[in-house]
Parts: sequence; C-alpha cells; structure tokens
Amino acid sequence: MPLYFVVFLAMLAVSVLLYLGAIATVAITRRSPPSFIPAIAASPLHAIGVALLWSSVGICWLLFFNVYRIHVDMSAYGDAAFQAFSKGYTRRLPVVVLPYAATCLIWILALWSAPARVSRRALWTIATLLIVSIISTPWAAGAQDVMQDHGYSEAAYRQLQASHLVRSVAITIAAVWALAEVWRLPRDITPE
Repeated sequence: MPLYFVVFLAMLAVSVLLYLGAIATVAITRRSPPSFIPAIAASPLHAIGVALLWSSVGICWLLFFNVYRIHVDMSAYGDAAFQAFSKGYTRRLPVVVLPYAATCLIWILALWSAPARVSRRALWTIATLLIVSIISTPWAAGAQDVMQDHGYSEAAYRQLQASHLVRSVAITIAAVWALAEVWRLPRDITPE
C-alpha cells in the first residue's frame, strides 16, 4: 500500500475518532467538547477549512461528471485499456485524497476549538456531513477495486457513482454552510 494512502487512511481514522470523542463528550458532560485549540488559531483553522471544502467541492463534482464517466468510454476499448486508465487514475490519487482527508480532519478538529466566527451548531453540521462523506468512501473504493481487478461492470460503475454522489452532495452542503457562516456579519454590527 502506498505511503500516501496510509496517510489518507490515518487522517480519516483520526477524524472519525475525534468526532466520536466529541459525541461521547457531549453525551457524558452535556457540554461542548473542551477547547484544545485556542481562539487565536480557530479563525485561521476555519478559513483553511472553508478553502479546502470548496476545493473538495470542485474535485468531487469534476470526478462525478467527468472522470468517472470516462470509465464508461474506456470500457468500449476493452478491459486492458480500461484497467490501464483505472490504474493510471489511482496512481494520481494523492492530489485528490490528501486534501479531502485534510478537509475532514480540520473541520472535525474545529469541534475541539474555542468559539470563532463559525457557530457550534454549524461546526457540528459540517463535521457530521463530512462523516457522512467518509462513510460513503468505502463503497466508492470497493467499486474502483472491483473494476481494476475484473474490468468494467455496470453494477460497479453505478455503485461508484451513487457513493460519490452522496459524498459530493454532503461536501457541497457543508461548503455552502461554512461559507455562509464565515461571511456572516457579526451580530453587533448592522449594515449601513
């Protein structure tokens, strides 16, 4: 297994564990998780998170509408051409999966930060949507594995597209919510 993929899986695992820890903390104490990240770091963390979210939105929809559709086109040239394309695609995955994993990790870490411009409610919503996207990931990866090993199949392609659609929609909703939260005016300032 390539090193980048181990890093990717580790970042997702840490994200899920931090999320579960935050849920457990809220369930036990009935309060928000303690702030291990100070307020001075929370705003930059949120800004980086918004940028990564929107980057992930672009990548997700590009994959859904363009790259994964090439699978169908390549299958017309036979399994050898299709599998060569598929292997070439997966060799270039670090540029896709590492920013995605960083996005998940940053927003879940934000649950453990001091309050900043993003409300607690929005942080929980964004983190939960990213957990939904993480949960959809194994189905997409499983479909990719099946097609790499056995060639194109319509069932595997539908599984890939369906799971990736869940991920794309979840990340898009999270990105819109995050942008709306970050750009909102402070409550004590009225527009002129």
